[in-house]
Amino acid sequence: MSSLNQLALCSLEENDFDEIISAFKMIGWNKPRSTYETYFSEQSNNIRSTIVAKENGKFCGYVTIKWKSNYDSFAQQNIPEISDLNVLPTYRKHGIGTALINACEAMAKERGYTTIGLGVGMTADYGNAQRLYVRLGYIPDGRGLHYKCNSLEYGCQVTIDDDLVLFFTKSVSFNDNKI
Repeated sequence: MSSLNQLALCSLEENDFDEIISAFKMIGWNKPRSTYETYFSEQSNNIRSTIVAKENGKFCGYVTIKWKSNYDSFAQQNIPEISDLNVLPTYRKHGIGTALINACEAMAKERGYTTIGLGVGMTADYGNAQRLYVRLGYIPDGRGLHYKCNSLEYGCQVTIDDDLVLFFTKSVSFNDNKI
């Protein structure tokens, strides 16, 4: 991102829905209005926070934090989960994903959490995210692969899709971002 570009991070608002849906439709991704209606409702009820990134006033990505994870290990340890990070392809490699993750970490720290977690898909489609999370200091939680939040054992057969993930955690008790 050049110094002439201004990145703004703000909470999801109802008037963001159409721009977000349209931006994803233009790249062939089906992101239904109901997703953002749910995120907005959950944000209003303090279940989830959604951070929207805009560069020069134009939507370029978002991320959410589930304050109570569906993943049992995170829920039991009171670890909030970063979920659904999306940066439009034309805006990647501009520091937007990093800024969104840093904002999540700051929000978790402000709320008194010492650890934050996330799950990342295992296919090549998630390669950029996998590298980003490792670069930002996330490490696997040591519980192996999960499918739809269920632990996988030897011999299990699952469909390889967006629900096959490895979970990672990071301490947010101090600012250890080096990037």
